[in-house]
Amino acid sequence: MRRFPVAIALVAALAVPSAAVVGLSGTAGAGNAVLGTSCAKLTGNASTTVTISVCSPKLATYASAKGTSSALLNGGTLTWSTSKKTTIIAKPTLTSVSPVTCTVAGSAEEKAVGKITGGTATYTKAGETFRATVCVSPAGALSLAPGTKATF
Repeated sequence: MRRFPVAIALVAALAVPSAAVVGLSGTAGAGNAVLGTSCAKLTGNASTTVTISVCSPKLATYASAKGTSSALLNGGTLTWSTSKKTTIIAKPTLTSVSPVTCTVAGSAEEKAVGKITGGTATYTKAGETFRATVCVSPAGALSLAPGTKATF
């Protein structure tokens, strides 16, 4: 059962916001962007929101990123706490992963890859690639596949 695309109607959604905030406008931070950001936790529900957290390098102003899960399928905006800065991700390419490594029986596993197109965050940079391998349980719970990280 392929529930992930419904869940990702996301990533970046990184990952994310509703249609009201899915605009693809904005500019990336100046040359002071942190490159090589990775996040060890993704939580949420396929029909509501997604949160990406436990990120490295660790910065207090970029503790986690949140948005509506529906923005992940079509691209969208992640808003970072506590800075309220944004990362905008283009519509990702989704690839079903087989064999599925998710720990919840009956889960679907999808790899999402999308370009960062802008935003106000200096934690991520336009032109870089967002990647996440996401498990979607039969109940719609979202998580990263075991042993993977979301990267920006």
